Amino acid sequence: MAKRDEAALKLLRWELAGHGGLVLEAMLRHPDKNLADAVELIEREIPSLSPREPQKDPPPELPMPAAPRGRSSSELDALGQEFQTFRHLLRPREAKEVEGELKELARTRDRDAMAALRRRLRALSLEAAFWSELASGAKESNAIALVILRKGKEVLAKAGETAYVDDPAVAEMIQRESEKRSKATFVMHLPVGRLVVMTGEDASIAALFRRAPGKDVVSVLTKTVEAIEENKAAATKTFGNEKLAGKYAEALLKLLQKTSL
Repeated sequence: MAKRDEAALKLLRWELAGHGGLVLEAMLRHPDKNLADAVELIEREIPSLSPREPQKDPPPELPMPAAPRGRSSSELDALGQEFQTFRHLLRPREAKEVEGELKELARTRDRDAMAALRRRLRALSLEAAFWSELASGAKESNAIALVILRKGKEVLAKAGETAYVDDPAVAEMIQRESEKRSKATFVMHLPVGRLVVMTGEDASIAALFRRAPGKDVVSVLTKTVEAIEENKAAATKTFGNEKLAGKYAEALLKLLQKTSL
C-alpha cells in the first residue's frame, strides 16, 4: 500500500479510537509536511498512539509569536476571511460560537484569544486539506459504495452510491454471507461489478467496486474491521451517532477510492 494511504488509514484508526483531537493538535506542529510525513512524526511524538507503548504526555505546543499591536485590525480581518473559507466544516452551533468570538475580538483585541482562534482555524485548514487529498485522484473511482454492519444484524453506516447494495435481494445476500463466516474475505460477482465482503468476529464491511480491486484494498478492509473490533467502546460511540457514523463511512470510502485506482 502507498505510504500516503497507510497514513490515511492510521488517521482513521486514531479517530475511531477517540484520539482525533490529540492528533489534530499534533498536526498543527507540522504545517509544511505532507500527510505521510506528518503522520510519521506524530507517531514518534506520541508513542501512546501505537500499540504496546507506554502512555506519554504530548510535547507542549510552541507559543504563537506575538505580533505588533498595530496589526490587530488586519489580523482580525484575515481571521474572519479564513473562518468564512472553512465555515462549512463546522456545525451550525460551532459556527455561531466563532462568530461570537470574532465580534468579541473586534471589541477587546485580546492577543491570546486571537492566537487561540488562529490555531482553531488552522486545524480546520488541515482537516480540509486532508479530505481534499483523499478525494483527489482518478476521474472515475473504482470503489462505488460501502456498507458497515454488525454481522448478521443491523447496518451501522454506509456511504457512496448505495442504491444497488440497498436492493433487498443484494442486502439479504450480504447479511446471509456475512453471518455464516468468521474472519474471512469473499467476493460476489454482480452485474455492476465486484462486491467484496470482509468479515470479522462481529463486524463486516461490504464494498462495491466497478473492477476487481487489488490486495491493497483487502488490507485496508482487514485493518478497518480489526480497528472497529479492537476499539468497541469508541466504535459504539461512533456508530451510535448517525452523523459520526456517516462521516466515518465516507472517509473510509474515499480511502478505498484512493487505494483501488
